[in-house]
Order: sequence, then structure tokens, then C-alpha cells
Amino acid sequence: TDHITQEALKLCQADQGAVLLFDPAGESEARTLIRQGETRKIRLDHFLNMMLAGWVTKHVEPLLTNDLTEFVGESFSRSKYADIASTLSIPLRRHQELIGVLNLLRLHGKPAFSEREVHLLSILGNIFSQFIQNARLHYEVFTENQRLKEEVHDKYTFQGIVGKSAELRQLFTVLDRIIPTEARVLIEGESGTGKELVAKVIHYNGPRKDKAFVAVDCGALPANLLEGELFGYVKGAFTGAIRDKKGLFEEAHGGTLFLDEIANMPMEIQSKFLRAIQEGEIRPLGSNQVKKIDVRIIAAGSGNLRDQIAEGRFREDLFYRLNVISVSLPPLRDRKGDIPILAKTFVEKMANRHHRNIKGIQADTMAHLEAYAWPGNVRELENIVERMVILAEDHHEYIPVEMLPFEIRPQGLEKVAAQEAASASGNIRNKKANYEKVMLIEALTKANWNQSAAARELGISERTVRYKMQKFDIRKP
Repeated sequence: TDHITQEALKLCQADQGAVLLFDPAGESEARTLIRQGETRKIRLDHFLNMMLAGWVTKHVEPLLTNDLTEFVGESFSRSKYADIASTLSIPLRRHQELIGVLNLLRLHGKPAFSEREVHLLSILGNIFSQFIQNARLHYEVFTENQRLKEEVHDKYTFQGIVGKSAELRQLFTVLDRIIPTEARVLIEGESGTGKELVAKVIHYNGPRKDKAFVAVDCGALPANLLEGELFGYVKGAFTGAIRDKKGLFEEAHGGTLFLDEIANMPMEIQSKFLRAIQEGEIRPLGSNQVKKIDVRIIAAGSGNLRDQIAEGRFREDLFYRLNVISVSLPPLRDRKGDIPILAKTFVEKMANRHHRNIKGIQADTMAHLEAYAWPGNVRELENIVERMVILAEDHHEYIPVEMLPFEIRPQGLEKVAAQEAASASGNIRNKKANYEKVMLIEALTKANWNQSAAARELGISERTVRYKMQKFDIRKP
């Protein structure tokens, strides 16, 4: 708008000018964006701008007046307008929609505006309107981009990692030291423990947060496709390469490249990958040209890379390049105190997502969740909570125990307790045996049918557990 006003002033030899834009949301009041020209005494004030714009809005055509007093009337004429010789107002339209008004004036000492200026600005008005519309769209895109960046940043603050266990507090301490740096990080943990989430927390709170975060699963693609994905290729590099393609290294330039399941990276790619992070350069497939790249590498693995090295399936030198700082994520079974917090968070998230009136989880349901071993870790917990929220009856505000899947609430446990209690006679020996059987099933269920863990829970030997399982005919479901 500054450029538009300056050009209009120059073309029409005007002394002052203003662009008023109407609110895209449909508000009737316009606002002055730019006022240019003589600044010692502003004649084209808000009142005059709105008077001129009001007439143009009503008639949707240019306005040329050389007698301002006659136009505004004696009662509204002001002494500050006395030296205005002529005014010219042009509607700014985009696809028949009035989006604003351009007002110009000349002071005494210059000839009045003529039909020449009216014709000239009417032609240029379409160009001005397109320019303003493009500026609006650019601003909207910029604003939306900023909003999304802030949303992503908020999503991946430490609050995104839910829990208060000692293991998580220790993790937060490590992350506090890692995040301000650009060091390479190796994240180790079982599948479902949140390795990618931690990688995003490191990126979106670190020095590269305004650049791209690019993730790739090294186990999801065969060697030939993974190489092309990482390093890119040029047209004709192989059958099907019909155009040049940027690799993920280039996509992540200035930002972070996250490599999940790094242990699955084929050996034939590991050497090329090692060179890329050593030299800071890549060579796309089929090209003789090298490209400089600047990325922060964060790698993750659910297996023990040291075992892979010992078996000759992972390069030791690449391991040490990646393992500048190591972060180990504890499995959910080792931080069971976080399960109620995680479950509550997931209930709120899924109830909102699926528009369900679920407020929480019943106490006995939560007890089963805490007793379960969670081989799939946090991801499994989130999936099961989502399933329970979706399948819960409409009248359930708190998820009941019957909504739990079989693997978490073995149906045999309630059956055994009920049947044994019903069939037990008054003989104290029978009641004692029934009580032992139920306790043993509960301990085995809580330990995910690990007999050693169940023995520790009950304070007996593993041999005794096996003996009683045989005695009571208890079998793993």
C-alpha cells in the first residue's frame, strides 16, 4: 500500500493520499493503512477519508470534486479544508467486490484533477487491487505459518512428554543439557516408548526450531529406495527416474534429520551415510556433483546397536559418529506410576477427538492398566485407551472394567474367583486353596505371566510357583 500511494501521488501530482481497506470479514468500517504526501498539515484526515469513501462505497464509481464545501456541506466544512483545491477517489475492486478506496487531493496552487486522472487511476485501480489482494494472501499465509509453528512448538515442549516418575525427571535433566546444543543424539528404547517424540522435543526447542524436521524409518524401505530417499537422484539415474528429486538430507538442510530404527539401515548405505555426516556433503544418485548440507542428526533404535556391531551388521565407526550423546528411554513397565497420568491424558485427547462424553477411568479399570506389563509401551496404552473411548456405552462417563481388552483383563481371572468361591465348602483347607489359586493368578497376570517376577511378588520361590500352577491346573491364556 505504501508503494501504491506513492505511485498514485506521483502519477497524479497529488499532495496527499490515503488507501482505505475494508475488513475482509465484512465489517462496514474501513481503516486507513497509509497516508502519504504533505505532512506538516494533514488535510486528508479520518473524517474526510470516510466521507469520500462513503460516497464511493454507495455509488461504486470514481468521485471527482473541485468544490469540497459543496460536497460535504457548510456545516461540515472545516477551515483546515480551505486550501484543498480538488479531491479524487477511486474504488478498488477485486472480482466485483469492493475491497477499498484510494483518496487523493491537491492543494491550491495546482490545477484541479481532470478526467485524465480519473481515467488513469481507473485503469491502475485493477492493478492496485490485485496487488493488495496478493499482499493480503501473503499475510494470511505468513500468519498461518507462524500459527502452525507456534502450535508445533507448544505441542513438542516438555509438556508433551507426560509423566512425573524419577525416570522421566532424569530424562528431562539430560534433555535440558542437550537441547541448546547441535550435537548428534542417539535415542535408544523399546518400540512405543516415544523416541520420535523426544527427537521432536529436542528439535523444536533447540537452535534449529525454525527449520525443517524430517523423519525417515530406515527399516521401512529396501536399500535402493532408501538411498534415493536420503541422497536424492537426478533424472535418468535409474529406470523410473523421470525428473530430479531432492533427498531428505537436502529437505532437512538447516534443520534436523531424524533416522528411526537406524539399526535397520543396510550395510551398503552405512558407508555413504557416514561420509555424508563426516564431510557435510552428499552426492545424489546419478550425479557427479556434490552438494553441501548442514543438518543435525538424531538417530533412534529399539534394539541394542552394540549387539548389531558384534554380529557385523552395523559399522562401529558409524555408531561412534552417531552416539555423541546417548538418551535411553525407559519402558512403560518400569515407570508404572506414570500410567494413570498417561491414561487420563489420552482419555481427554480421545474423548475430544471422537466427540465422546468420557470424563475418566474407573478405579478398578485403572488397577488393571497399572498391573499390565505393556509390551507395546506408551503407544499400546494410547491405542487401547482410544479403543475404550470409542466403544464405551453412551451412559458411561467413566470407563468400566468390562471395556478392557482380554489381554489386559483376562476373563478367566473373574471366572476362577467366582467359580471357586461358589463351589468352596466350609472346609478351611478348601478356602485356603481357593485363595492361593486366585492370588497366584493375579500375580502371574500382573507379571505378564513371568514366573520369576510372580514369585518375587508373592515372596515365594519360582519352583513353588511352578508346583502350584501344576497343582491348580493354571495355564497361561
